[in-house]
Amino acid sequence: MKKRFVSFYVLMLIVLVLTAFVMAVPALAAPGGTILSYNLNEVGCYVDITVQVEDAGFYAVNAWDDGSFRAGAGLNAPAGSTFTVRLSIGGVILQGAAGIGIYVEDAVGLAATFTYDSDSSAQLWSDPVGTACAATTTWGAVAIPPPVGACIYPLPSGSVVYNVPAGALAFFDDDVNTYAGFNLPPGTWYITEFGEEFAKVWIACAAQPVYIPVENVIR
Repeated sequence: MKKRFVSFYVLMLIVLVLTAFVMAVPALAAPGGTILSYNLNEVGCYVDITVQVEDAGFYAVNAWDDGSFRAGAGLNAPAGSTFTVRLSIGGVILQGAAGIGIYVEDAVGLAATFTYDSDSSAQLWSDPVGTACAATTTWGAVAIPPPVGACIYPLPSGSVVYNVPAGALAFFDDDVNTYAGFNLPPGTWYITEFGEEFAKVWIACAAQPVYIPVENVIR
């Protein structure tokens, strides 16, 4: 009886320690992606699906129709970039649902475990187009990466140059807990927006914008 009593409390202690450890581990920020547009090419029998991503990572565009996976493709995309997946039309859209489902996910097809954005009833082509394309093409998908040298972070319109004479701590977000690990050098910088505590600074086409405390900006 005594041995069982000790084992029970040892087990409870382990559970409490593990629970405290899990609570202490910070949650990782999940990347995000958004469907921007569809571009149907009836003659070529394909639809270009353009997606914009938030954080760097692997993103896939998957097409499903009435519970059947049709095609998908993905790539490693830089933060803030856009890319296109060309979906080849291999038939009509089955009518058991309102349209074909397009999903931005973390892997291709059945391997996907997380969905960032979706359009579960996309009306992308008519039955006549699907019938004609099925005679010449099959379901398929290919990812088209961003053009080499493309501006991943274009300068927003309305941005104004301000003086940051002493430099400033740089943050990835308007939150003191997101310190980027470096300081913005002294000089003049494009400020794209002001908040109560932080100003958003445009760096360059290839560099993620950062936030600095507003008191470091001369206005």
